[in-house]
Amino acid sequence: MGPFPANPVDTILPDGSRNTGYQQDYLEKIGGEENIVIADTTIVNFQNEQGHQLSRKAEFIQSKKNGIIDLDKRFNKIDHCMSYAFCYIQSRKDQKVNFLFGSDDGAKIWINGNLIYRNYDGRSLVLRQDHFSTSLKKGLNRVLIKVVDLVGDWGFILEPFDSAAWSEYQISKKLEEDKTDFLNCKIKRDDNYWNYLFTLGEFLDLEWEAPYLVKKVAGDFLLKIKWYDKNLKQVEKPVEPGRYGYYIEGQSPRGFTIRRGGTMYCLPSGWLAWSERPKAYLSPLPLKTVSDSIWHKYEDIIAQSAGRVVLLSILQQEEGAVLLSYLDEINEDEEPSRINTPIIQDHEYHLALKKKILDYQNTFPALDKPEEIAKPAKRLSPGSLEKADVKKGIIAKLDTACQSWYSESGEPFEIVAARHGVIFYDQAFGKNVNRQTKMPMASLTKFITGVMFAQFVDQGLINIDDPVGKFLPDFPRQGKNAVTLRHCFTHTAGLYGHEEYGGLHNPWLENVIANGYELGLFQPGKKHNYTGMGYDLAGRVMEMVSDKSIFRLFQENFFLPLGLDNTILEEDLGFSCNSTARDMATVGQLMLNKGKYGNKIFFSESTFRKLLPKNLNQYYPGIDEQWGIGITWMRDTHPETGTGRIPADSTIFSKRTFGHGSATSAVLRIDPQNDLVLAINRRYAGENYQKHLKNVEMIIANHLK
Repeated sequence: MGPFPANPVDTILPDGSRNTGYQQDYLEKIGGEENIVIADTTIVNFQNEQGHQLSRKAEFIQSKKNGIIDLDKRFNKIDHCMSYAFCYIQSRKDQKVNFLFGSDDGAKIWINGNLIYRNYDGRSLVLRQDHFSTSLKKGLNRVLIKVVDLVGDWGFILEPFDSAAWSEYQISKKLEEDKTDFLNCKIKRDDNYWNYLFTLGEFLDLEWEAPYLVKKVAGDFLLKIKWYDKNLKQVEKPVEPGRYGYYIEGQSPRGFTIRRGGTMYCLPSGWLAWSERPKAYLSPLPLKTVSDSIWHKYEDIIAQSAGRVVLLSILQQEEGAVLLSYLDEINEDEEPSRINTPIIQDHEYHLALKKKILDYQNTFPALDKPEEIAKPAKRLSPGSLEKADVKKGIIAKLDTACQSWYSESGEPFEIVAARHGVIFYDQAFGKNVNRQTKMPMASLTKFITGVMFAQFVDQGLINIDDPVGKFLPDFPRQGKNAVTLRHCFTHTAGLYGHEEYGGLHNPWLENVIANGYELGLFQPGKKHNYTGMGYDLAGRVMEMVSDKSIFRLFQENFFLPLGLDNTILEEDLGFSCNSTARDMATVGQLMLNKGKYGNKIFFSESTFRKLLPKNLNQYYPGIDEQWGIGITWMRDTHPETGTGRIPADSTIFSKRTFGHGSATSAVLRIDPQNDLVLAINRRYAGENYQKHLKNVEMIIANHLK
């Protein structure tokens, strides 16, 4: 039964949450959450934030084959809402039962009127994520579940286990945990606190941090360790200070190859790094408790403390060895650039080393940069309401709505709205925010990763349904573990999480993932599980084909040609992009133009169509989801849906509107039917996010001519 409003708020509510729907008992008038019995005739009447009287009628819903109840599909992919689900469990006797539960996002569960489980987490649905137990009585037992949706996917799965099934599960769980721990197992040294720094003389002795675990999961095998200098020459001893790469290989008796590697730095003679006392001057951090004036007053003290933090990071983390290597290799004749950074330089060092070690003979034509075209496409530029085909009065209404949004939520943001390439609204609201203020785009990163991939598809370098094994030798090209690029981009590769196993900063991430397939942890094409790891794996494919770091590719082939001067991406392809609303709106206009922008073409219209969401059931039977290459439909439900005046399936913009959700509640809506793009950047949703977002969208929709 749903959906019901569930807006985030700043203040802590009586139940300890910060969400109206999570806290409010919408069933109070018909018995309450503790006593309710929901049947297909049950109806709940309530009033929403806009003052409209609404009603919700219960109906039966069938779970998928894997047991997941997909609320996102049932309620047409809306955000910041809540739903109830009710069923009976019939027990043959009085008994204690264990339950495993997964949800996207927070949930409460009552069994026979007792609240026996609760979480208030923004998270992806992971099978068997949480465990609780309770007693069931002989006969029918009432189960009520409340599930809140923040942004993105929405659903849950609840699994009961009797004592025998629970014992079997615990055995299989321990084996799965061991396999996962093996994938996360690192290489370490025992003789020094500074794991990634050493002095001239001999190379370090390296070993597994948990050798007993490796032996249990992968078998007993020897590690072969090789060292390479900054010029990729294999060496037996460090003969000069600077960068050194290590490569470790082992052959599991269970039939798969294990590869690990990384960067270390050989210190110059006589440098007592631990004796340094650097200062690190930081821009004011966006802390609500510290004003800019206080920050500047204490900046020397802050710089001393921050300098110590930086020094310890350099001495104790691999990122420190990467930075020192970069400093050691700076070419004074080169100008600093967004392409030549410590991370990009380290990634390309290991990419070249990887191809040397693997004797990688596959060669591909170079990825061309966006070409110039004779007939320029639309570019975003400010213009009149008349040119934008927008009615008068919209500016004042948007000003009022956005100022109210900021005043109530306290969250700064920038908003850009454009139609026919004409920016008719571009304003920033809040303290210390302007049109150049970068904010985290979170999962909108997945969207732009799909757009980057489109260039490879368009130039015939990679096909969407190519197996990853065509480009990464540790993966099979066929068989049950033959994962494809479509798997990677549509969350069907069997992977989970974001930035697992060290993410893209692990030079051999793809080998770790391949080991996971060999161990049976991942199964492609069996289920839809929202994750960023498929995007990182696709990034590794793009690197092997192009011979460049994926982060360099973003700069050379995407951000710089498109004029995205305020966009940064150097961490992960699932969540780490920081940008502005103006830059994101520019990406939106590129998509409205079907691959063109200004005097450049990034990909063809035929490739654009390949990116759009499709029902995955045609590729993977049983997965009834609409997903594209990093793209989803963004069909925001009309706020008056269900009032009798508006059809039940009405959306604010057209049903062809696409984009992607974001954990930071950043917004990108691209509506080809109305030739409209809306971009909003912000760090958090804040109070009554959904109400304010829909208000802004409705103002825009109602003023389109």
